[in-house]
Amino acid sequence: MMYIVLSLLAILQGIFGLIDGIRSARHIRTYRPTSKWRPSVLVVCPCKGIDSGLRDNAASILNQDYPNLRIVFAVEDHADPAAALLKDLHATVLVAGVATDRGQKVHNLIHAVEHSAGDAEVFVFCDSDARYARDWISNLIAPLEDKTIAVSTGYRWYMTDPGSLPSLFRSIWNASVVTALGAHSRNFAWGGSMALRREVFDRIRVREAWEHAVSDDFAVTLAARTAGMRIVFVPTCLIPSYGTCSWRELLEFTTRQIIITRVYEPKLWRLAFVGQTIFNLVFWWSVIRMLGNWPDPSATAIWLTIYILSALKAGVRLGAVDTVLPSGTLSKQQWSYILLAPLGSLLYEYNMVRSAFTRNIIWRQRRYSLISPQRTIVRPGAGES
Repeated sequence: MMYIVLSLLAILQGIFGLIDGIRSARHIRTYRPTSKWRPSVLVVCPCKGIDSGLRDNAASILNQDYPNLRIVFAVEDHADPAAALLKDLHATVLVAGVATDRGQKVHNLIHAVEHSAGDAEVFVFCDSDARYARDWISNLIAPLEDKTIAVSTGYRWYMTDPGSLPSLFRSIWNASVVTALGAHSRNFAWGGSMALRREVFDRIRVREAWEHAVSDDFAVTLAARTAGMRIVFVPTCLIPSYGTCSWRELLEFTTRQIIITRVYEPKLWRLAFVGQTIFNLVFWWSVIRMLGNWPDPSATAIWLTIYILSALKAGVRLGAVDTVLPSGTLSKQQWSYILLAPLGSLLYEYNMVRSAFTRNIIWRQRRYSLISPQRTIVRPGAGES
């Protein structure tokens, strides 16, 4: 009886998930905001260490096709190897100092805004491990001509490294989040491609939200929602992120994201935990029943149904993002995203279980305890992340 009830829930969840995926895909394929509005822009990119492809990534930020632009990179100290590389590119590099009661990334962002804002009308924030098209800023700020919009955001797409299973699974895991964004009120900001009008930044009190935060984008998301303002997802600002990872780095990265979600969005975390658990229980319970009692028509039908629903959603997602990612990005791996989607759910389950028992993370060699969205403890000692 329990198996049948959970199976019905998994199938309904899969149907509603597919419908949401189709709606998101429609937004990704069709939403192309344009504007002749050209405000003065400050771009801030926090850095720590040498990311894979940092020189090319930084160059893509510096070579934006946009007038009236000021770009600054913020590091923790002069000894950071990223500082020398960035200066070699003739970039403006600010030294923020060591964070003591908030995340180092957030600390770098605060320092850059406070020391470089000048007459900027729009603030744009990005990451050093992503690579941006020349029209990225123009596309990202276009929706902000509408003053009812608080934040314009993109998202990341992890490129896979040939022969690296961990990097493939990182991309599969991350890809599932893309279709959570669309033409609705549940969007969230992503710090790697995020823009706000300066007056909105001040009005919704982003600086105060960042004061003791570890997550720059979750803090912005909560500030915008508290103010009752919209966050808009711009599909053409889906940004490729290059580089490989090990299995340890994969597990550390994915678990860190879910721990942060648990602290900043506990309701979303609980819903996701329940949803992933229902899917995984039914999927693998069906596999066990099929293997132990072959043929088992009911288990086979249930397994095929939820697998097909999962695969269809992955396929719809891929077809949509292929319209905005660089040409040929998905040509060699697209079937992996579809066929291996259940393993991505299993990874989520691991992350959820781990995150239920800790609020401690390692991020860029710094250890943090996340007490609440408004309180972060910086722990002594360097981590390996």
